[in-house]
Amino acid sequence: MGKRPRGGAVAVLADRVFAHARPSDASDLAALMGTEGGLVLTGANPVRAARRCREEQAFDGPILFDVAAAEGKVATRERPFDESGDQLVELTLEERVQGQIDAGADAALTPTRYLRAGDFGAVEAAIEGAVGLGRDDVILSLPMDVGWLATGLIDKTIGVLAQASIPKAVMLGGRRNPPQRVMDGAFGLRRLVAEVPDVALFRTDLAGLDALAQGCLAASIGTSGALRHVVPPGEAVAYGSANGDDRSPSVLVPDLLSYVRGGVLADRFGDRPAPPCRCVRCGGRSVAGFLRQEDWKDARLHGVAVWTEWARNLLYPDSLEGRRRYWRRLCRDAIAAHARYNTSVRAREPVFVPPDSLWIWAGEDTPLPARRNSRVP
Repeated sequence: MGKRPRGGAVAVLADRVFAHARPSDASDLAALMGTEGGLVLTGANPVRAARRCREEQAFDGPILFDVAAAEGKVATRERPFDESGDQLVELTLEERVQGQIDAGADAALTPTRYLRAGDFGAVEAAIEGAVGLGRDDVILSLPMDVGWLATGLIDKTIGVLAQASIPKAVMLGGRRNPPQRVMDGAFGLRRLVAEVPDVALFRTDLAGLDALAQGCLAASIGTSGALRHVVPPGEAVAYGSANGDDRSPSVLVPDLLSYVRGGVLADRFGDRPAPPCRCVRCGGRSVAGFLRQEDWKDARLHGVAVWTEWARNLLYPDSLEGRRRYWRRLCRDAIAAHARYNTSVRAREPVFVPPDSLWIWAGEDTPLPARRNSRVP
């Protein structure tokens, strides 16, 4: 699989939304993405999957490999990178980077370990190591705990990352459930992608589209919940739902601009017809029709088919303000759609509730619901 010159890692990333996926989905995704998208493959046999995309699907978009070093080890100043991988003998950072390029990647992601909030020594060591390679085809992977975006850390975080003269891919990890932490994270992330040059947001959800609307270099959206954030070392991957019996997949509902579990959708609509999905994968399939284990792959591909259309529309305007207007309008329409869905199911109390992040993305002039203790400043 030959390497195609693209003018360095910045050119590989610029104005693209990648699907962050397992190799088993790669061929199907290549058919959906088009040349304006790209793939970030993580898991077993990514090289073989990438080769199939090139040779069988004639996929011409960029392909990257995420070695997911952060899932197993914490970075320190002395050892910011995982230089072992699946090898019995340790490899140098240069060898691990070159190995990705030799395997057909259009740029190499550094094998950075998990960066705990506040450990600036580890971040600085990672920057020094990546910049020290002196290559233009390397992206500094930054798997950072979401705590880096907190009010007390964000200014210094931005200052340190802004000094790194190399493209960077931030991947957030940890739990963001408390409302105040969600808000701190959303506003901190907006500042980071707007103020740090050549930064991308990887392993994320629809926050990647918001980041692009704020001037981010690129984004990668995970095809499943496990690939939409980094799982900190020592923490188990969360599968299923609050209801342990619900094994249905998470479904991107186009009208709501939100992921909702299939079983939850089916329960809320009951015997009333749910809206059909008109994406290129579904062809009118009910959004509440993803219920079984065998529907998981369909749900993943459906999600990519939906957000790739949004990404194309978002990136179409030449100006950043044009992109922001499109994104705000899309988010505001989604908030209104939540109310319509509640009416359609005749809910006495709202069962479709816009997530706080959606209110923030819709614009700072849009107030959060009064039921929330946190407010948009």
